Amino acid sequence: MTMPAGAVADRLRLMLAEVTGRPEFASVPDETALLHGGVGLDSLAGTLLLRRIQREFGVDVAAEDMNLDALETLATLAAFVAERAGTVS
Repeated sequence: MTMPAGAVADRLRLMLAEVTGRPEFASVPDETALLHGGVGLDSLAGTLLLRRIQREFGVDVAAEDMNLDALETLATLAAFVAERAGTVS
């Protein structure tokens, strides 16, 4: 069973706010770009976010998505994590 992407997105918003130190990211829309424009994650914040995702959801985004296409928007990342988190044993 997969996790609801909406619940994952809500958690990812909080993670974004925490790793960037920008509380306004706790309420960004699902279609917000993560790398260019929108959030504009830098390499440090991106690495911290990916580590937090791995710890909390057991999903290694960097290992499973070599091109990091999942980081396009909050929605794509939430869907990617939700699908894989539900299949992790």
